[in-house]
Amino acid sequence: MNITQQELFKAFEALPTEAQQQVINFIAFLQKIYQTQSRNLPAATTLQTPKLSLNDLISSIPHDFAYPDDVADFTASKPLGDEFL
Repeated sequence: MNITQQELFKAFEALPTEAQQQVINFIAFLQKIYQTQSRNLPAATTLQTPKLSLNDLISSIPHDFAYPDDVADFTASKPLGDEFL
């Protein structure tokens, strides 16, 4: 998918505030993963896809991370039989 920075920013701005926060959280997550990986790899290999363990992934979640209200409501609700996972 080829998208310009301007198109990306417009798409971001069109999202509801809650979704914008999810994007910001995801970018912070990616920055943390790639910063950690780039410190441990020679410069020539930093563009490779990092190999992450589940523990690496879990430890990368910020301590103050909170699910948006819609996800928190879903995870706290009782199963109704219509959920797609």
